[in-house]
Order: sequence, then structure tokens, then C-alpha cells
Amino acid sequence: MAKERVNWALSGMTCAGCAHSAHTIAEGMPGVSEVQVRYASGAFKATIDTAEFDLHSLKENLAKAGYGLTTEYRTPQERIASQHAALLRKRNELILATTLALPLLVIGMMHLMAPRVMGVQFFLALTLTAYFGRHIHKKAFQLALNLATNMDTLVSLGSLVAFTFSIVGWINHQHQQIYFESAGLIIYFILIGKYLEDRGKASNSKALAELIALQPQQALRVEDGKEERVPVEVLELDQFIRIQPAERVPVDGIVIEGISTIDESTFTGEPLPVDKKQGAKVWAGTLNGSGGLLVQVTHTGRTSALGNIIDAVVEAQGTAAPIEALTDRISKIFVPTILALSLATGVFWHFYMDSPKALIYAIDVLVIACPCALGLATPLAMVAATGMGSKNGLLIKNAAALQTAQDLKFALLDKTGTLTLGAPTVLELNWPQEHSDLQLQALTALNSKGTHPLNHALAAHLAANHSSALPTIKRFKALPGKGIQGKIDGLTYYLGSANFFREICNTEPPTLTQTHSLFFTDEGLLATVSFEDALHPDAPALIQRLHDLGIVPIVASGDTPAAVAQCAAALGLKFHHGGLLPQDKLALVQEYQKRGRTLMLGDGINDAIALNAADIGMSMAHGTAVAQESADIVLTREGLPQIPQFFVLSRLTMQTIKGNLWWAFGYNIIAIPIAAGAFSVAYGLELTPMMASIAMSFSSLGVVANSLRMHNKSLSK
Repeated sequence: MAKERVNWALSGMTCAGCAHSAHTIAEGMPGVSEVQVRYASGAFKATIDTAEFDLHSLKENLAKAGYGLTTEYRTPQERIASQHAALLRKRNELILATTLALPLLVIGMMHLMAPRVMGVQFFLALTLTAYFGRHIHKKAFQLALNLATNMDTLVSLGSLVAFTFSIVGWINHQHQQIYFESAGLIIYFILIGKYLEDRGKASNSKALAELIALQPQQALRVEDGKEERVPVEVLELDQFIRIQPAERVPVDGIVIEGISTIDESTFTGEPLPVDKKQGAKVWAGTLNGSGGLLVQVTHTGRTSALGNIIDAVVEAQGTAAPIEALTDRISKIFVPTILALSLATGVFWHFYMDSPKALIYAIDVLVIACPCALGLATPLAMVAATGMGSKNGLLIKNAAALQTAQDLKFALLDKTGTLTLGAPTVLELNWPQEHSDLQLQALTALNSKGTHPLNHALAAHLAANHSSALPTIKRFKALPGKGIQGKIDGLTYYLGSANFFREICNTEPPTLTQTHSLFFTDEGLLATVSFEDALHPDAPALIQRLHDLGIVPIVASGDTPAAVAQCAAALGLKFHHGGLLPQDKLALVQEYQKRGRTLMLGDGINDAIALNAADIGMSMAHGTAVAQESADIVLTREGLPQIPQFFVLSRLTMQTIKGNLWWAFGYNIIAIPIAAGAFSVAYGLELTPMMASIAMSFSSLGVVANSLRMHNKSLSK
């Protein structure tokens, strides 16, 4: 039984109720589970059992309810282009609708009841209701067949009931029962509101659009001595391209020839250009300086660093925060509740108050209620937050982390490469006994296979002091949290931690206060290597910021307890844990989680399982691929300033969400009683269906506007 997680696109949704009805349809299909449908982004995610799943049946059932499921991968560029094309169609249709709505509005306001004028009203209202409201009525009908409802149900019912009763009133010459202008203008103002809402949603994705704009669409390919402009997507690995001065780099690659400087500020945040020459790496989306470069392609499109960031931003915009569960529960029952309230309102005013306005009040309740504001309150804020994060060096892979950050109690911080610069230097290479050239060569050869920052530091030290042919390493093995080992001429050599030495040699290692590695065989110790690694200049500010937020910072490292204690003392930290294996870091995270929400900040393979288990996992920009894959947040720029900015972004996001929810709940709590005529007798406050439709159309715009305000905020505070 093979299970697969899919990420598809769903079209045809017009409000939060659509997301729930589509979710219900999908969950009822065999082989489909863990369904997530996002109204704001149009994302459809699910886990499918390939043995039971029938894609055709799923598409067919969704289509019956008016939804289109797209399973083919669509690039973010294609999604944005499709979004803008849909906006253009809606704008053009709205312009045509306006030519009918304005005269209908004027006639309605002047209360003209002449037969010819009534005929004009009928024609205008019919065209607006039947043609321009066709998608609304069609969706409402499709959902009704599936025993589901959404905002279109309310609007369609309100418009059709008003139109039907107007015809009856016209035939019976009961002019007080004619609401042609309301029937048509309900549709018109809903069209205005949806167009403005969609424009706001499109504007909210401007950060993503700016990322996409960094990706050139063409490249100058060099093949057989000829240069040709070709689309980037046709480039293959190991082909060559020429990057002209002042051009954006179209792919990730390695410089083969040429000298230039490249502005990498879009990735690193550093304003100074970086020198590039043969062997240097270049990244898609960065800006070349005054020199020409010949580059060999290593990654293109989605596999480039920029492509990965764009895909991750799109993915994050489809994730949900825990606070959204509240609005989901309310949205599920919202439309049925409004239908019941509308019916109760009409019955009350007709039978108990004997009011001729019973129908008006019932229609008002249908039209004024707005589930969209509730459905957009959280997703739009999250879309804005992920976009802001990407512009400020924060790749937010899981939107829930933005809410969790408000409740953090502990922050477990890796030492090497996180709180320190990650560029250690060798203080001393000590051989307790006389050593041979073979042992020195063995150390050099074995160390050259390692990828830890300590291996790099030792390699630099050995290269500066020794030079000779290296022996071949056989059966090389890297053990995360311990060290490395390999065979040379039948003898196994080890290079790693004190715990690794204790495990292999079954004896106590020498006591060293500095960060160190031990070089040994099964017979015992051969050499000790002591290192020093300077504190990161941003580390004290980070620690102070965590204290200000009420978060307890704790050093958690695989380095020796003495070296970890020394680092903690330099930062004024009370709590620290050293000598940790990957499983120890996991256990430490779980232990602190019993006492409160816990963040883990790391960069290595040995941090991966702890990053995955923490309430928030955060990986450094230089982190290993597995660390970045395991993290909820990835810093895309070197340094630590982005971490305090993440907490500012978290606070802004939650403030925006709460503001959106206050608006969404407040609007419905105030508007529905007014629409139902609750204040008409005592205060004379009542609405016409046209006024109700205007209020409903603009209600969700408050949520859109409040979310857009986030883009004007600074994270540097």
C-alpha cells in the first residue's frame, strides 16, 4: 500500500464555504485522507493511497460541485499569470455590468413606476441577475445538488427571491412589492466586492512576484563556439552560458572563465558586491557587475536556489496556523445558520409583526452576511507574512511557526557555526608520542574526507604545514555526532569526539578544555587537535533579544562540555549542554517541551532530528540540506539578525490576524441584526437589499486592506 502526498490546484472557489465543501467531497473518496483545501491560495493537498485512489472520480465529483482540479504542476509564474488574466476578465465584465447597473440605480432611486420604465427595470435587472450573476447561480445550484452551501447560496437566493417577487408585484400592480433594482444591484455590488477582493489577494502576493521577477527568462547559451539566446527551461546541466555585464544570472553555476563582481544582496542582504573568478559559484537571480563570465550550469529552474525559495514560499502560503481552526469550525455552519436566520426573520415579521417588509428583511439577512471575511482573516495574513519573510532573509516553510513563536519558553541553540562564526582555527596539533610520517599522512587523508567545520580547519592547518602524497582511504564512514573513520593498509583510523574515543578504545580520553578532536586507532590515542572558534558578533544581541522576549536561551552542542561551558559563560548563559549526540539533542528537546514551547536552532546533520521534533525548527543559511529540510524556518542570509526579525514578523502577523478576526466577527455581529430589522421599530434603522449587498461586498475588503498593511511595516525593530 503506497501512500503519496500531493499538492494540486483547485479552481472555482468563491468563498471559505467552497473550501469546506470541496474538503468534504474529497474526504469522502476512497484512498484520500489528510485533505487540506485553501481558499486564499487555491491549494489542494491530500495524502492518497495509490492502490485505492481514482483520480477521475475525484475530478468528476469536484466538477459536479463547480470545482476544477488541476494535477499538472504549474509554475508560480504560470499561477500569477493566470491570476492576472482572471482579474482582467472580471474587470472587463464589471465595466459592462456598470453600464446596466447605473441606470437601474437611478431609476430605483427616483421610484419611477410608469409601465415603460418598469419594462426597462425588468430588462436591466434580468440581464444583471441572469447573465452577470450566472456563475453565482450556477455554483449555488451545483452545491445544492451536493447538499452543500456557500456565500453564492446566500447571494443567489437573495437576488432570485427579490426578482421573483418583483415579477409577481408587477403583474398584480403592487408597486410596493417590486424590488427589481435590488435584485440586479445585489449581483452588481457582489461583483465589485469580489473584483476588489481578488485584486487585494493578488497585491498580497507581490513579494512572491518580486522573487519571480529576479529569474531571467532567457540565457545566452554557448555551444560549439556559437552563442544563442534560448529560454532558460531548455538549458541542461553542464552546458555553458555567457553572462554579459549588468545581466541577471539565469541559473546556478560555476565560473569557468572571466572575472567580475556580482551583487548577491537579494540572497545575502550584504550590499557589497562579491568578487567572482574561475571556480566560484554563482546563483540565479543575482546581478552581474562589469565583467563577462562563462558559467557551467549546475542547477536550473525549480532546482536552483532561487527556485527552491520560490517553491517554498508557495508551499508555505498553503499551510495553516492553529488559530485558523476556529474560523474553519464557524465557516462550516455559517451559511446554514444564515439561511435559518433569514427564514426566521421573514416568519417573525410576517406572522408576528404583520409587516409588509418581512420579505425585505429576510433578503437583507441573506445578502449582508459575509463568510468570506472569516475565511480570509488568517490565510491573507499568512500570505503577507511569508512574502515579507522571503524579502528579509526568512524562508518560512510552516506558517504555524508564526503563531507558535508567541508562546515560546525555551530556545536551544547549537554552538559551532551558530553562536560562533563556524570558522574554527587550529590552536595546537599535539602528538603525545613520537609519530611517523605514515600517521601524519593517515590523519591528513582521513580528515580530507570530513565535512564538519573542524575538518575544514584542520585541513587548512595541515595544508599549510605538511605536503606529501596521501594514502587511499577504504571503508570510509561518517558517524554524525561522533566523527569519521577509515582503513589505511588494513588499519582503522578514527578522528572525532571524546565520546567516540571512549566507545572505541573503552578508556577515558584526555581532559581538554578547548574544542578538540582526537585522532586514534583501536589501540589508543595518536594525537589531539585543539581549536578555537570566535563568537559570532551578532550572538550577544540575539541572546539579549531572547531574554527581552521572556525566552530562555540554552546552548546545546555536540562539542565538549568544557568548550560549551566556555561559550555559555562568554554569553552570560546559565544553561548549557555539551557532548550531545543527535539522539541526545532529540531527548533534550523533548525534555524542555514538557515545560513549554521550544525552538531549536542548528545547522548540521546532527541537528536534523532535533529540528524536526522542536515546536519550531530553525536552520542557518549555511546549514546542511537535511537540516534545512527538517526546519520550519530557514535563514537565507548569513548571520543572526534575521532571528529577532522573525519574532517581530510573528508579532505583526498575529496582530494582523486578530485584527482581521475582530473585523470579520464584528461586522457579522453588528450587520445581521440591523439587516433583520432589529432596530427598525425603536430607531428607524433599516436597510434595503441594495444597501445590504453594498455592505457585504465591502466587508471582506477590510480584511484584505488590513493584511496589505503588513507590507508597509519594518521588521527591524
